[in-house]
Amino acid sequence: MRSRHLQSTNETVAVYPLIIYKMKRLRLGAVLHFIIAIGHVACLFALDEAIEAYGIREIMHQMVAGHVWMLYALTIGLVLAFTLAGLYALSATGDIRRLPLTRTAIITIVVLYSLRALVGSISCIYDFRWLQFISSFVPAIIAWCYWPGVKRKNNEVLNPC
Repeated sequence: MRSRHLQSTNETVAVYPLIIYKMKRLRLGAVLHFIIAIGHVACLFALDEAIEAYGIREIMHQMVAGHVWMLYALTIGLVLAFTLAGLYALSATGDIRRLPLTRTAIITIVVLYSLRALVGSISCIYDFRWLQFISSFVPAIIAWCYWPGVKRKNNEVLNPC
């Protein structure tokens, strides 16, 4: 729904309802990232079980070459990355101060999550598991949430401040 205003002889279209809708999607993306970050913090208390649930225990243990503490460091790094992604969404909406390279970060998040959703969906075709499906569907939702932060109309950004 777009409301219309007349200013002198030129008709301009106010897109405030559309902008508010886009900001709500970015805020939802931020909330999802914060929930994922909290989930990873919870996994720290049962890391081996969480890694086993995803079926990546052997790969992860090979990757860290016997240094189990690196699994915890990697998980903490993921917590920080998910939190930062959520903060960038809030930055794009203007809820917090503008972070450097906000649009670039939003574009990167959309690309990475789209690729994650695509690869996960393809793997579901060959070996369907509900956990894999959910782990592919959530990135697709997050990419959709962040998509408004990618688009610009006439060099306008969502947060003009």
